[in-house]
Amino acid sequence: MTLRILAALTFALLIALAPAHAQPKIQVETILGEWTDTARSNRLVPYKIYLPTNAQGARPIVIFSHGLGGNRDGAEYLLRFLAENGYTAVAVQHPGSDTPAVFGGMPGTPGFDPAKAEAGARSAVAPGVAADRFRDIPFAIDQLERMNAGDSKLRGRLDLARVGMSGHSYGAITTMALSGQSLAGGFISFGDPRIKASIAYSPSKPRRGDPDAAFATIRIPTFHMTGTADTTPFDNGEPPESRQIPYRAIKTADKFLLVFTGGDHMVFNGRTPRSGPRPTDPVFQGLIQKASLAYWDAYLMGNNDAKAYLTDGRFKQDLGANGTFEFQVR
Repeated sequence: MTLRILAALTFALLIALAPAHAQPKIQVETILGEWTDTARSNRLVPYKIYLPTNAQGARPIVIFSHGLGGNRDGAEYLLRFLAENGYTAVAVQHPGSDTPAVFGGMPGTPGFDPAKAEAGARSAVAPGVAADRFRDIPFAIDQLERMNAGDSKLRGRLDLARVGMSGHSYGAITTMALSGQSLAGGFISFGDPRIKASIAYSPSKPRRGDPDAAFATIRIPTFHMTGTADTTPFDNGEPPESRQIPYRAIKTADKFLLVFTGGDHMVFNGRTPRSGPRPTDPVFQGLIQKASLAYWDAYLMGNNDAKAYLTDGRFKQDLGANGTFEFQVR
């Protein structure tokens, strides 16, 4: 064997044995700010952008809407993970149903008052507050379009043709509304055609009316994630299984349903310091990350292998005894 051939074989072997982490890692920068909606009495909408700084080209966008009493810092384990995989993740905070409006401060801090929190929670689900929350999302997309055109950090970095919508709990209700769910008996819709696919973490059935009619107008792919212990004090006695109703009711688009065995409400958004972690959190949240990324890769990036991962049994195998998974692809 000549020295040249031996050198070539050695080089090929080193390449084959090179660890996966040797590839350049996508770096993430977080950008905090507030948008001002002059059309709605100068409503301030706080945001947190997870920007993949060294990813090439314009990146697809995933918007996240927090739950009742939440804020732009929720679900960091998920949004940062998406950014590390090339997505620009945008957490939108909704005045009127966020932490200051509901709690007056974080539980366990001097500003927290349980009586005020109960009153704040009731006012946060009023129709006008909900409508403002829904309108925050098209406004946010408008602002991202503006920043993509002229912001020094974001100019040309955002792919506005690939926008996904997601949210937890009240944010899942927001997600379904923006995905095309009909409201008020079909007289109102907040659907935004710029949204191409969505994920609802802890979704809910409509409080009034026929779910089949409400969700019949959804035409984009949806992914629904919940758990067998997914309840809150605001569920009006509804069992955790009721969170599967939106998935069952959708008949006109691709849909996926993941139900964690023993999964509770806050596993999706991430724990607060007050609630503390649970032993199953690392496993469940790892699966949430994996399923979410595969879904966005499939429906925002057109990645056929990612879609196959969800539909050919590979994800179900990874899920194992941790839950159940089903889908309908049309």
